[in-house]
Amino acid sequence: MAVARSELRTLIGRVDNDNAPDSLPVRPAVPVRPPRVRPDALELEYDNILTRLEPETGILWAWMRHPERACFTPGLMADGRHFQEWLRATFGGRRREEMPFRHLVWASRATSAWSLGGDLATFTRLIRAADEAGLRAYAYRSIDVLHDNYQALDLPIMTVALVQGDAIGGGFEAMLTNDLVVAERSARFGLPEILFDLFPGMGAYSLLRRRVGERTARTLIEDGKTRSADELLELGLVDIVCDPGEGEAVLRRHLAERAHRFGVDLTLKRVRRRSDPLGRSELIDIVDLWVEQALCLGEASLRRMDCLARHQERRRAGR
Repeated sequence: MAVARSELRTLIGRVDNDNAPDSLPVRPAVPVRPPRVRPDALELEYDNILTRLEPETGILWAWMRHPERACFTPGLMADGRHFQEWLRATFGGRRREEMPFRHLVWASRATSAWSLGGDLATFTRLIRAADEAGLRAYAYRSIDVLHDNYQALDLPIMTVALVQGDAIGGGFEAMLTNDLVVAERSARFGLPEILFDLFPGMGAYSLLRRRVGERTARTLIEDGKTRSADELLELGLVDIVCDPGEGEAVLRRHLAERAHRFGVDLTLKRVRRRSDPLGRSELIDIVDLWVEQALCLGEASLRRMDCLARHQERRRAGR
């Protein structure tokens, strides 16, 4: 079920009862278990990510499994970072014609959720503990993962978000780092951080300003509204909208139709990046401001975050 604006406001408005999630341990910065790897199929199986090569389409699928919560948990981030580094080590320096895949496609195994953003249960626990180092470590790791995806790992490939469920908060930000976004019409998108006195700090402003200009970027960040896939299509933040259940087929068809111009598409992406580069240092400076603001949040704001953290948990895979 999609998250409507009214539902978000209802969820974060519940400050009269104890919504705080149980204390959660900090997951390590590396995968809990090394992935099972079948190199010939580019098949890596992590706790939080499953990948598979589809040679006939040139797609390397990467499914976020969301076993804990439908968000960027420390475990998902550790697995994602390991996967990125594995790809760079395996394929770095190869020419376009030497790559076994053209498109890295990010999808989700959670029911009706692509990603509901940053791990709010971890955020509230770290903020209440005044653990600035822990919060900053999570934020910096987010920037590393998102910026590398934005740069396509410096490989001659295109990155794709196949959004078959809601992309909220950090999920919206992560979606924006991809070269192509295909969204099913039932998906919803939003940046709710302003509703609990924070702002989306993992790249939203930098990415949106480059795509839609300063005025629209500020509106999307400051109004806290949830928007439809068709609304984002009009803004140019989603490239293709299709009916529910048709995302994979529509993506395959689109890539097949544009296969003959992959080289020029790749070059035009490089032109866009060169004309208005987004450096990691810009993202780090902004996320430092996010950490500063997060550590100033009062208990009322944290309890609103707790409510959405519960929602993230309910939307994990299989729920």
